[in-house]
Amino acid sequence: MKQNKSSRSTVLLFLLGAALIVAALIMLVPDLLNYKQSNDTYEALKENYISEKAENTEVAEETEGDDSWWYTDVDVKLEELQQVNADIIGWIRFDNLEQLSYPVLYSGDDEKYLRTDIYGNQTIAGCIFMEGMNTPDFQDYHTILYGHNMKNLSMFGSLKKYKTEDFYKDHQFFTIYTSECAYRYQIFAYYDVPETDEVYTVGFAPDETFQKFIDKMKQKSYDDTGVNVTKDDHIMTLSTCSTTGKRFVVHAVRIGEHALEK
Repeated sequence: MKQNKSSRSTVLLFLLGAALIVAALIMLVPDLLNYKQSNDTYEALKENYISEKAENTEVAEETEGDDSWWYTDVDVKLEELQQVNADIIGWIRFDNLEQLSYPVLYSGDDEKYLRTDIYGNQTIAGCIFMEGMNTPDFQDYHTILYGHNMKNLSMFGSLKKYKTEDFYKDHQFFTIYTSECAYRYQIFAYYDVPETDEVYTVGFAPDETFQKFIDKMKQKSYDDTGVNVTKDDHIMTLSTCSTTGKRFVVHAVRIGEHALEK
């Protein structure tokens, strides 16, 4: 009799465990489908609106003295993208980090693209978008871009890799492409901050107040990158979620710009 009761208990525990697994999978399916939908959307955008000279870009990034490939070998059809969504103001593309390549949007509303893609569909990943208090021409001395820290490393999920040793060495640069210019940036600092940190301040002029602001960025950085930054430079901050109540920020300085032919 004891053996029978034990057998029944084992079967019940097995069935309960199986039911819990099935329930968990059912709950995960919508999120997984949403992730796939978002990834498919952005991969299609890259395929349809970004042209790269594959034989040159990866090699040029590592070729000493080649300082033109970032605007000659990458073509972003931004005006065509703007016909899809007029809020698209640029495209961000990281060197040696193929996954981090996305349109940048601006609406003046920091909520609009949190969970909405460029077509207006509800999605977990949302979009990469500019701080509403910035001006969308990338000419502010401090510009902030926001993106989600996705588990599959999409959007700004890859930024957390800067917390790992030696990642910075091969991932220092990115480019912003607009309809008028290509802007080249070099990362100089990265660290975690509270959600209400002063680092989210914009509207600076090239004065001593801005220089002190930049100096604090460098002091807080997890690594001393050795990159020189002054009050006359244009700074780009990339911000994503980190641990509870905190965000992870990556700061970059503009090191070049090139007017694009139309």
